[in-house]
Amino acid sequence: MSASTKSDWSRYLERISEVWGNLRVASLESRHVLGLRDKYAATPASGNNMLRCLSSMLSWSIPRGWRSNNPCAHVRKLKGGEGYAAWTWEQITLFREHAKPELWWSAALALYSGQRQGDCLAMRWGDIENGMIAVCQQKTGKKLRIPMHRDLQAVLADVPRHCLTVLSNTRMKPWTQDGFKTSWGKELARPEMASLKGLVFHGLRKSSVVFLLQAGCSAAEASAITGQSLRMVEHYGRMVSQERLAVAAILKWESGTP
Repeated sequence: MSASTKSDWSRYLERISEVWGNLRVASLESRHVLGLRDKYAATPASGNNMLRCLSSMLSWSIPRGWRSNNPCAHVRKLKGGEGYAAWTWEQITLFREHAKPELWWSAALALYSGQRQGDCLAMRWGDIENGMIAVCQQKTGKKLRIPMHRDLQAVLADVPRHCLTVLSNTRMKPWTQDGFKTSWGKELARPEMASLKGLVFHGLRKSSVVFLLQAGCSAAEASAITGQSLRMVEHYGRMVSQERLAVAAILKWESGTP
């Protein structure tokens, strides 16, 4: 489990403890889970992540004799919690034009490598050789070798080598997870970034997949870049295909209109 995932799950567990700290594990019922899930109706992605965290914890308790079943099993995920929105190219361009250099460099590395925040912050100059980036994903343990996009090569040519990691903060030190999140949040809170409200760093990884698929890559090719499962990439593929089909349909309709 990556450091960022541990941090997120710790936050959910603290929330669970606040609500049910005095409740016996064996007394927890699906109705309790449903009630907690519904408190996240305004932020479905967070609600579904909380549900996933709770389900994992309760599954862990079953073989230890604390429960005989998992009360999360019959609680559906919230609608609209499919994940974070992908950045459009227009939004990426706006960020590139207005963001501080060290934050644009991090965004570009995420976009063109298709990797998670923690993996981008951990990348070292020594991981880059002969136009390839070697990645060992913190969350999955997958080992990838990713060809560098020519635009990423141009970006990295401007990045000063202050330390072993590719990315560094204004004090010329490697980013910490918390330090980066704070700086990223402040950057998106600037007036120039108002149109980017609601976007998060992880959405750049989703953008990477979308752009790969729009360029005609197969699901297997996109998966080889990001390390995501074929099922996840194919899910994005259906979204891309729907848009292409819809555009083609409107063009046919317009050309056939009297």
